[in-house]
Amino acid sequence: GNFSLVQRTRYACAIADKDSTIITGGEYTMKVVARYNLQGHVENLPEMTQGRMIHGCGSYYSGGTMVLVVAGGLDDDSNPLSSTEQLTMGGTAWTTAKCLPRTLYGVATVSMNNQIYLLGGLDGNNDMTEIMVFDGEDWK
Repeated sequence: GNFSLVQRTRYACAIADKDSTIITGGEYTMKVVARYNLQGHVENLPEMTQGRMIHGCGSYYSGGTMVLVVAGGLDDDSNPLSSTEQLTMGGTAWTTAKCLPRTLYGVATVSMNNQIYLLGGLDGNNDMTEIMVFDGEDWK
């Protein structure tokens, strides 16, 4: 389907979920989390506590329930972030998770093997070449 996004969106991050995509944050939608399918906007999910753009995101499953994760990025003053938040699907609020070991933004992300991988990015001063992995508890 061809449709328009409900809000102006750029520098956001997307998480695949079976038959829909969840878009998190972005320059004009810093705290917004919205689900879209092929027909268009489905619903807004609870807002993130920390607005962010150019961040990493992904998902893992805990007890059969999908958990969304956002990490790093830039805040609305373009300050680099190290914070991590997660939302258990069906929940009403994002919660704080283990922070990244340093500020990080502009990463590539992929979710696989029930873990979230952050690749590359910037720490505010340097291009990063490492890969960080979140297992639902900690970054390695």
